[in-house]
Amino acid sequence: CIRLLFGKKLNFDHAEYYKTCARARSIDEQLAPKDYVLEHTKPLFTELKLLTVHNLHKLFLLNEIFKIKKYRYPIPLYTLLKNSPESIRSCLRNNIVVPGYKLETSRQQFLFSGSTVWNNFNCKMAQLGLQFLSDLSTSCCVVKNKFKKFLLDVQSSGHPELWEDHNHNF
Repeated sequence: CIRLLFGKKLNFDHAEYYKTCARARSIDEQLAPKDYVLEHTKPLFTELKLLTVHNLHKLFLLNEIFKIKKYRYPIPLYTLLKNSPESIRSCLRNNIVVPGYKLETSRQQFLFSGSTVWNNFNCKMAQLGLQFLSDLSTSCCVVKNKFKKFLLDVQSSGHPELWEDHNHNF
């Protein structure tokens, strides 16, 4: 959103626009060329520890899936979140079976997107040697803070000023 404000200048007849508008500044001041610079928002997000919309969505998905698995409520959703059978690969432990889909729009549903994000997160944690998702006795606040810390680390990795694809994927 900040990039849209400071992006390319619009080309239109400035003289005609300013002749019709009552302004406090003179026409010369209004017509003076402005040098707009594309602002980098990544340092601001990193400094204030804000999540982007993509990562915020993943945080809510992970948190809701954890709460459904922990409290087993709502029952209809809990019954649809089936654990995948144990496998040799450690990242498949505690994974959820991803439901099949026929239409492309079905990929946006909670069950499909939530189980996909959960499985990707679980595999990433297994690669890092961390396995705190298997313990459902952990407080939801603690788990949410761990999710957020992980997503902030992923988001702030790479170039300090430019957003990269891996900042929104893990």
